[in-house]
Amino acid sequence: MKRRGLLTTVSLLGAAFLAGCGQTGAETTSEATSSSAAETVEVTTVTVAHTQSSAPMNYVDENGESTGYEVSVLKAIDELLPQYEFEYVPTSDEDLLIGIESGKYDVGTKGAWYTEERAQKFIFPENYIGASSIGVLIRSEDAEEITDLESFAAAGKSLVPISPNNAQYNVIEDFNAEHPDTPIELTAADVFEIADAYTWLLEGRYDGYFAVKTAYEVNVLAEGAPYSQYKDDFSYFVYEALPTWPLFNKEQQELADAYDEAFLQLEEDGTIDDLMIEFLGENTFQYVKE
Repeated sequence: MKRRGLLTTVSLLGAAFLAGCGQTGAETTSEATSSSAAETVEVTTVTVAHTQSSAPMNYVDENGESTGYEVSVLKAIDELLPQYEFEYVPTSDEDLLIGIESGKYDVGTKGAWYTEERAQKFIFPENYIGASSIGVLIRSEDAEEITDLESFAAAGKSLVPISPNNAQYNVIEDFNAEHPDTPIELTAADVFEIADAYTWLLEGRYDGYFAVKTAYEVNVLAEGAPYSQYKDDFSYFVYEALPTWPLFNKEQQELADAYDEAFLQLEEDGTIDDLMIEFLGENTFQYVKE
């Protein structure tokens, strides 16, 4: 949280950000600075929605505080933008998306991947905020033979069905286009519970489950995880990382531009790498395929 009433020097870039503030119902106040040439900074309150149980990306900790990798990046960005004051609202996926589109929230973060449909509804900034590692969960007995998606495909292994609305579906489509001689059979998913995927693998109904790495760690590897009884039965390999983005309301281009400038500064000074190590255990940008 920025302290009010301190000496603030507004750069030319910061002054540019001030134009157009206060959109989408955001509240503005005046903050006076004390210097030989006193300036007044309009501070715009930005409402930031985030998912509340998507550790380690976005969640509420045991003290009721908003935290996680993406939330922490936004907090660091807020510190670089004297013209904005971020307020965090934990909520559900559905409310987050509807709220940003309607203007209830100015920006939201949920480990969101880019889709054409979302690009019609929200502003995607130039710089993605993180990267979510995805890969395939397989039976441990296959771990020596299957070490990557290429060997999975060459062995004729089958995947648990994937929803066509899921970005992972597109990843497999792209993989098949690049490997026409050894494509992976891609089946559109009906609705099923995550537990079904684990059961189907153990039963041999399917050979792999295309899953987000953090979900595998939380659901299977973590102490007290709901499916920890399967820990020794499964192995996992990373295929790539999909960029995750903060989503901005369509009226918040000025805010999105300010985010981009601040994010580049955090990359340069090492803050992004530090936060990734803290929350994700590694810099997942290394797995992003440009």
